[in-house]
Amino acid sequence: MRRAIFLILSLGPLFACGVQEGDFIAGAESDPCMANVPVCQTTAGCNLDESHYIEGDFPGYRNFVVSTPADTTIVVRIFFKTRKHPGEDTEIIWYEPGCHVSYNYESKGQDIFQMAGTDRIFTQEKKVRQAGDHLVEIFSDATCHFFARVDIQTPMN
Repeated sequence: MRRAIFLILSLGPLFACGVQEGDFIAGAESDPCMANVPVCQTTAGCNLDESHYIEGDFPGYRNFVVSTPADTTIVVRIFFKTRKHPGEDTEIIWYEPGCHVSYNYESKGQDIFQMAGTDRIFTQEKKVRQAGDHLVEIFSDATCHFFARVDIQTPMN
């Protein structure tokens, strides 16, 4: 009986649910996102697409540009490598080109780590109407190390 319990405990991590860092970033290249990409009378750190990811720490602020055709859903996915404190306020803002129209997500005190679940991936999406360069901003008072990617869902896919 002890041997069976030992075997289960030893092999358990091999069969554990969830996503690992390597799974999340697979097929994508790291972008340091430290450039000065002009957008909306300001600058963003980088142009982010499905073949790149960014890495960073919260609390703090990150921004990037996502170029899309019209009527596209921009999915922001954040993998929490470390999770120290979920904070009280996480906000993601997607802007239409020119930044006159925006769409917001606000956590409003919800635990974003709990929302991410066992795979540690927090996902939010918004549909943008116009083709062009969309500024995306992420603000969070959570304490964590993260990787972020975007998925671009066009009407064709």
